[in-house]
Amino acid sequence: MYMQHSQLNRTKLELLAPAKDYQSAKNAILCGADAVFIGGPAFGARVDATNKIEDIKKVCSLAHRFGVKVHVTLNTLLYDEELKNAQDIIYELADAGIDVLIVQDLSIFTFDIPKGIELHASTQCCIDTVDKLRFYASLGVTQVVLPREFTKDQIREFHEACPSVRLEAFILGALCVGVSGICHISDYLKGRSANRGSCAQICRLPMQLFHNGKEIAVGHLLSLKDNYLGDHLDDLLSAGVTSFKIEGRLKDKNYVANTTAFVSSKLDSFIKNNDQYERASYGKTKIAFKADLDKTFNRGFTDGLFTDNKKALPFSATPKFLGPKIGTVVSVKRRGKESEITVKLAGKTVLNNGDGLTYLKESDSALRNSINISERVPSVDGFRINSVTEQNPKSAVINVFGRVNLTSGTVLYRNLDAEFEKTLDSKNFAQRSVSYDLECSVEHKEGNLYTLVLKAKDESMNTACESLDFEYSSELGVISPEKLKATLSKRLDEYSLLNNLTITGETDRLSLRLSSVNELRRKVLTACLEHDRVNADSLFIPFKFESDTLRYPKNNIDSRLVLNSVSKRFYEACGSKVGLDDTPSESLEKNSVMTCKFCLINEYGTCSKLGGKVSGYTLSVSGKTFKIRVDCKKCFMHILSE
Repeated sequence: MYMQHSQLNRTKLELLAPAKDYQSAKNAILCGADAVFIGGPAFGARVDATNKIEDIKKVCSLAHRFGVKVHVTLNTLLYDEELKNAQDIIYELADAGIDVLIVQDLSIFTFDIPKGIELHASTQCCIDTVDKLRFYASLGVTQVVLPREFTKDQIREFHEACPSVRLEAFILGALCVGVSGICHISDYLKGRSANRGSCAQICRLPMQLFHNGKEIAVGHLLSLKDNYLGDHLDDLLSAGVTSFKIEGRLKDKNYVANTTAFVSSKLDSFIKNNDQYERASYGKTKIAFKADLDKTFNRGFTDGLFTDNKKALPFSATPKFLGPKIGTVVSVKRRGKESEITVKLAGKTVLNNGDGLTYLKESDSALRNSINISERVPSVDGFRINSVTEQNPKSAVINVFGRVNLTSGTVLYRNLDAEFEKTLDSKNFAQRSVSYDLECSVEHKEGNLYTLVLKAKDESMNTACESLDFEYSSELGVISPEKLKATLSKRLDEYSLLNNLTITGETDRLSLRLSSVNELRRKVLTACLEHDRVNADSLFIPFKFESDTLRYPKNNIDSRLVLNSVSKRFYEACGSKVGLDDTPSESLEKNSVMTCKFCLINEYGTCSKLGGKVSGYTLSVSGKTFKIRVDCKKCFMHILSE
């Protein structure tokens, strides 16, 4: 399948894909990303996804071949002793060629940001009001990562209030149940702060919900399905979104390839019927596999936050990847060291040697009253298929090493499709190339002096020209037309594709070595196809305490969000005090370790808007009991530390 990235005067749409490392970034670029976001050496909000500067430089070099932007995350809160290192890293990232810094800590807005680098506000900034949006726009932010909780109407309100700021929305991937930037439960329980890149994912743990001391629910109660808004492109665009972000910077390279190719195809199909839009990057992408979201990690999909359908959000059985249902167990027999399993297949399932199958293993009835919550909820178990010995459209017989504890009727799922993974691991799973035109002319200067001129122009309208003077010599001979054409038809590399070759002039006087022509060809194509950063003229003006008169739209700031003296001074210069008061609303904020749009009372009890009682609810997780309070007017649930 070919996906065409064009360069016309239309609204540019950006598909922003995650990258844990260089290989993941390469997969994203080859599969159609218009931008990638990746962690640098430090402070990138994912302690397990850091990258050396030399690897970032490699990513930039490849990305810029296609006009793909490189966003580097520098979006943790910083301590005073880290500020100098953060500034030094920014200088190194600038030398590597990055296009964007995604930031959270306000101290960075006082830094020296080299020319050509945009600042984007991370979702960790929790920009949830129009006044906050205007504040960050005044600081020089060019793009804002929207809260995951936003509905279409909230996004539209942002765009109408500040149309100059580009809006970036999550279109696919894991959902944080807590509002990003103000979720402190991991830090509270484990000393691992999400705002420092060390989230312990407490929300994915098993937990108990109580009402007036009585247990009313147990399971992974706060674990949400994955977000997918690919069927809402029209709504997102009409609301003002132009950047579509895939979550998953800790996912593997095949996840990145599959999800990027899938969303890229969605965008291309939409643009085909809406020609006022175009992709933000260019190049032809050829995908050798059929992208399928069910084939890689997911917890099921929901659009519940965007559509304000909170009942569609949770999947409390497990936070792990079960995979699509493939059938049910008919029988299990022991065959020496193997188990032979007969499976009744679901739909058009075809099993492969090496597939990974899963099933939900119910808790032991004897442990149903255990004080250990994890012993009371279903667990995911699984096995790999050693061989498929029989298979027809309705059933299959598979062999598995060792003993498996399965009973007739057990539902089986597949979370690893061996053939699909094999395709993604193949050399030519995806290709991307930029087309170019090459003009060759041999021009006579005087006497026996001539000039070989090569002009190249790629599909982004970038041009280059190189020339070589030479003296015609009948003794040396001339390059034949066939050899000249063959030499000039060679691509620079796998990422380039010759569209049109024109040869004119006095080619019968071209008495040069082929190696000289080849060298000139490489030189002109390198100059034409290897681009600098995408917005090289972008200029950020740092905040000056002495002269800037901005106002932050909140009187008081939670001290948990201010870890250095520069940020403290910044907030104070903008009229805000660091530290919350004891007013009812600020006490709620001060004691809240998690704020959620998803409400456990609405899910397992009755919402106050429907006449339900909202007092007396507590949540037990990781050996700690939390009170639950709700702000029904704003429709948020707060989990309180006390």
